[in-house]
Amino acid sequence: MERRRLLPAWLSHGFEAGALGALLSGGTLVAFRLSGPAPRVALQQGIDGSLILIPALLALGVLAISLPIFLAATRAEAFLGALAGFIVAADLLMVVSLISRQSVFVHALSRSLPLGVVAALLSIPAVLVGLVVGALTSELGFGHSAGLRAAIGAGVAILPLALVGPFVA
Repeated sequence: MERRRLLPAWLSHGFEAGALGALLSGGTLVAFRLSGPAPRVALQQGIDGSLILIPALLALGVLAISLPIFLAATRAEAFLGALAGFIVAADLLMVVSLISRQSVFVHALSRSLPLGVVAALLSIPAVLVGLVVGALTSELGFGHSAGLRAAIGAGVAILPLALVGPFVA
């Protein structure tokens, strides 16, 4: 006799991907802390700032959405799991950056925001690209093929976001 699951499969896959994504995106917070002298107010412009943002953008924009898509049986489960994974990972990163008081000045808003909020906002276009590519380019079957295509699509979208990110923030 099989036991009944407490959570639907898409939700448990989303939580797992979100927790893993948040753990890996913590590399951005560590890199920002180790990147310069004590009073850090803004990201360095150029390749240094891009390298600081890369772990969070890859973890939030690629890993948190592609893992639930890899494990999904249907398109609906893949879409819901990917959204849950991104939301969980982004929320955990934002909370940790808020608690650790790592904030950067965002020139476009003329405000100082936690680094996790900036990374989560920058990764939203990559998440959308990954979801669209995964959903529209897969054949009749779903799962590994769609997850791989979503990961590649989101990964390609991350590169310009990482290059532009330090100039926005």
